[in-house]
Amino acid sequence: MREYTFHCEVVTPLFMGGSDPKKLELRSQSFNGLFRYWFRVGGGSLEDEKRIFGFGGNNARKGLVQIIVRQLPPINIWHKDIMKDTELVKGMYYLNNFLQRTERECAFITGQQFKLIFRFSPLATEDDIKKFFCSVWLAINLGNFGARARRGFGSIKVNSIDGTDELYSFLQFKPQSSLEIWLPDNLKVIKNTLFAEERKSIPCLFNNSVEIYYLKKEDLENSYNKWFSEIRKNRKSNKYVPNLETSDLNLNNPFKVLSFMGCLLMAFRNYYLPDYANLISAVNNPSEAVKKGIVIERALFGLPLIFIIGKKTYNVSAYISTKETKKLERRASPLWFKVLLNSSLNSIESLFIVMKSEFLPKNMIINLKIQNSEIKCSTNKWNALDTFIATLKKYEIIEKINF
Repeated sequence: MREYTFHCEVVTPLFMGGSDPKKLELRSQSFNGLFRYWFRVGGGSLEDEKRIFGFGGNNARKGLVQIIVRQLPPINIWHKDIMKDTELVKGMYYLNNFLQRTERECAFITGQQFKLIFRFSPLATEDDIKKFFCSVWLAINLGNFGARARRGFGSIKVNSIDGTDELYSFLQFKPQSSLEIWLPDNLKVIKNTLFAEERKSIPCLFNNSVEIYYLKKEDLENSYNKWFSEIRKNRKSNKYVPNLETSDLNLNNPFKVLSFMGCLLMAFRNYYLPDYANLISAVNNPSEAVKKGIVIERALFGLPLIFIIGKKTYNVSAYISTKETKKLERRASPLWFKVLLNSSLNSIESLFIVMKSEFLPKNMIINLKIQNSEIKCSTNKWNALDTFIATLKKYEIIEKINF
């Protein structure tokens, strides 16, 4: 039996636990679920997935790998109350606003150590193990874990690896050079090892449905100020967003980097998109809105949405709608934030990952309820996300990584 131990460390606050939202727990099921998801994004075949990860049903079969997570003392807990009230930190509040509405108010903090142990069945071939490690590499270096993973929370890094052998060494789990070199080099290896097929309704790294951008730090203050001025010119609402200063843009730790990414998204969604104006119009004249529908651009960044106008709350939700039933569903954001620690260059990097797939199934609608009226909403396809990325590229805040 082959066994490998990944010595890991939390990079950005990690919200993970069971049914009790006040109790933190690193759960093997949660890690396994993300590894399986990235296996699909990497284009792993359905046959390989069933064999490596197992499957349920009448003919259920156990997978080829057992995942064990071991928390290491001391357990360092992060509370939202430790965030200092600065302009920059408002971006962090924006990204984890769910804390204001749930009881999940603490997380594993940056620097928390833990172990991921992978034990493979004697039936697992070297090819099986390599394909599994491809999914682990993708989940750790492109994805995040736990709640709000798509918004940059739950980023982890690998400090070292121990194992029966060095079968994992065909991939560089720790950044070894600049992102523009290290990331494409490893993705090329993963493509050659794992990629077999695209999955319906799932983004695939190797069919042009996924784009990766990195944050450019050179002359960031000048680039940001030019970008922010353009966003303000297109002001569509009176919502307040942070006006960052020079000291805010010294992004020297993961917390500040993630906060900055939150400020970018906050400014764009509040200043550039016409959602509040459209919503107010619907509130004032719901019967007309029912006939014509309204545009809620930010629905593209994830559903459900909550809008507060005055003292009233309005929910924009996605529904599976058939003749028999109407079921509330979530729609995850196609935009991932990722923070990486590059120890070899002693730097902190951040990625904007765009993962496009079918936004809504044919039987799903976006719906807004106002009083007794149900109003159909649209998003103008990928317009909001494409415009967000385009404005950041225009002012050289981000740069695309070709792979």
